[in-house]
Amino acid sequence: MEKIVVIIIIFILILTFLNINNTENFDIVNTSPHFPIDIVYTWAGENNLINNQRLSYNNELQYSIRSIMKFAPWVNKIYILMNPPKKKPSWFNDLYSDKVVIYDHNDTFNEENLPCTNSNSIETTLINIPNLSEHFIYFNDDVFLGNYVDYTDFFSEDGEKMIVNSKLIKKCRDMNLEDSEKIINFEIPIECGISDHIPFAFKKSIIYEFQQKYPEYINFVRSIKDRKYFGSDVCKKNNLRNTCQQQHGPISKYAYDNNKAISKNIKTIDKIYIEFNSDPYLKKLSYIKYFKPKFFCINDTKIANIQHKQIFYSKIKIFFDDYYFEKPYFEI
Repeated sequence: MEKIVVIIIIFILILTFLNINNTENFDIVNTSPHFPIDIVYTWAGENNLINNQRLSYNNELQYSIRSIMKFAPWVNKIYILMNPPKKKPSWFNDLYSDKVVIYDHNDTFNEENLPCTNSNSIETTLINIPNLSEHFIYFNDDVFLGNYVDYTDFFSEDGEKMIVNSKLIKKCRDMNLEDSEKIINFEIPIECGISDHIPFAFKKSIIYEFQQKYPEYINFVRSIKDRKYFGSDVCKKNNLRNTCQQQHGPISKYAYDNNKAISKNIKTIDKIYIEFNSDPYLKKLSYIKYFKPKFFCINDTKIANIQHKQIFYSKIKIFFDDYYFEKPYFEI
């Protein structure tokens, strides 16, 4: 009798372990919004610029879009704003235009600000994307959904307010450095530090208001056509804080201060960030499989050695092909 009890207990434990580690054991929520919500990506395109880590291509976009199709089926359109010339990704079939719309910088920038490879500058033009919905969620191509998300993770139920990261807006401060000469002689927003590597909810009307309030600041950011890694060199030159070009925090704070946003704490378990310097052996990939966070980012910008980068991404591709094994209908 005791042996039978032990066998039953062991069997239950095995089933529990398998269930916990099954990548299909997700928290399914599929509330459909009653207003359209688009996704926007900025993308450098398919290239092999191994000497420029900010522009090199490592298949992130393909799997990030798979994550949208899997875990946010309520999304309206997916917009890709890419470096010129605009071109259909090689893994798309001819059905992609039913869901995905592709533009390049010529469609959103004024000619005098081109060519531009500075992501901060590019992000100031998102609201110029033709036919983009009022509500949209901005993704970098190295950001992924790891679990089902509801539209109320990004907007209030009625769509009136954005959901903003409470941690981000709490650390906002004067953009000018203390005890330094004031070089910028036009009105600038506050600075909110480094943003989390997660998707950002936006409303076009709020960004428009923000840009109307700080037009010279927006022109300043757009005038910076490229950047080295973090872009802090330009900030230091003007006695501004290191993230003076980043828009996510200032826009979030503007929306919150004007009663157009809801502050929400994003749980640590709902976001995982992976980079080579802190996790060269990619141990956190197992965390993603175990905890199934809503958001995660895999960042390769600090990998100086090309061989290390190839090893890094060969491991990640194995993970991607397992975690996102379902291809959307517009993939080859």
